[in-house]
Amino acid sequence: MNAIAQLVLSDLGPLAFSVLALLFFSSISVWIVFLLKTLSLIRGLYLQKKAIKLLERIPRQEELRLRFAAMPDNPLKDLFETSDELSNFLKSSPMAGHHRRGELMELLERTMEAKILMAEKGLQRGQAFLATISVTAPFLGLFGTVIGVIDTFQSIAEMNSVDLAVISPGIAEALIATAAGLFAAIPAALSYNLFRALIRSMTETMDYFALQLLRRLQHSLL
Repeated sequence: MNAIAQLVLSDLGPLAFSVLALLFFSSISVWIVFLLKTLSLIRGLYLQKKAIKLLERIPRQEELRLRFAAMPDNPLKDLFETSDELSNFLKSSPMAGHHRRGELMELLERTMEAKILMAEKGLQRGQAFLATISVTAPFLGLFGTVIGVIDTFQSIAEMNSVDLAVISPGIAEALIATAAGLFAAIPAALSYNLFRALIRSMTETMDYFALQLLRRLQHSLL
């Protein structure tokens, strides 16, 4: 098997070799992006669950402030700190806050929406690459297949023979290119769809967390 693979690779033309090299590099890049995003999203999910539990189980704002201060940086911590800053301002300036309370709450809501959008943008990092590879890799593989078929017909014309030894290198080249394209595209497509669902779920969690913060702030001002 190794001898056959070495024979096929040694017979590859510059264009076919370039296609296979590009597909190999794309496949390696897909797995690197998959591992990095998996670790990042797992960390994000853990911190989200921790933040939700803190908000639901701790009624005292002072204790909640200390717990969030001890957490690693994450979007929910940022949302809480934004809400806490407004809460402190309203408590320190009750008269000014009373007249502008509606405006400040609306400003806080828009600020949280902007922060959630920026956090979602960060979660989307790498998705465009996965989508591009999942779409283009099969076509690159098809391009390599076409090159292999062309080489096969050229060998038949030059040797004036349809012997297996003549046509097998071109056929093998074509099949290897197809397999390489699928090997890069399938993990990219699966990863993209999996991460897309996780990112949507995490964004909904951020929306829920922001809503709970707004309700908590409103109740504290009653």
